[in-house]
Amino acid sequence: MATRALPSASMRSPGWSAFREFMMNKALSFNSSAQRGFAYAEVLLSVALLAILLVPAMQALTTAISGSSGNVAARQLALRSKMEEVLSQPFSALYAETWIPGNNTGAFSATFSDPSSVPVPDRRAVVLYRYDPATNALSSTDTGLLFVSAYYEADGSAHALNTLAGRWW
Repeated sequence: MATRALPSASMRSPGWSAFREFMMNKALSFNSSAQRGFAYAEVLLSVALLAILLVPAMQALTTAISGSSGNVAARQLALRSKMEEVLSQPFSALYAETWIPGNNTGAFSATFSDPSSVPVPDRRAVVLYRYDPATNALSSTDTGLLFVSAYYEADGSAHALNTLAGRWW
């Protein structure tokens, strides 16, 4: 029978045996079935809860997106319609709107804008100015060009449709 060698002096110390016992317990705890991961039932339950909670949230999000985009599209279509209505007028009618006593460049057009009886959020405003392409600015002289802008009063001119109308076009 083979005899076993005595452990070295460093392995006989009390600190070494405590460390060895700690490591053995650690190794055993990794092999226990409680630490392997989630059970099938836990995963199935979490997926079912996620699906049940996400369906109403996605429906609400879809409704919100489609509801707002339809309104924006309808407002843009109405604004384009107003611009086409203004541009279908003869140049002389548009030019007459830019003649204001004391100010010869033009401004807000009450004739082509929606009447004041229309509520402000839906009221479309039209602004006409004489335009000088040489200076790229408003002009008090007759250059044959008009700057036409249509926008919703509630939104301001930042979201306006702008174009030039010419006497010779």
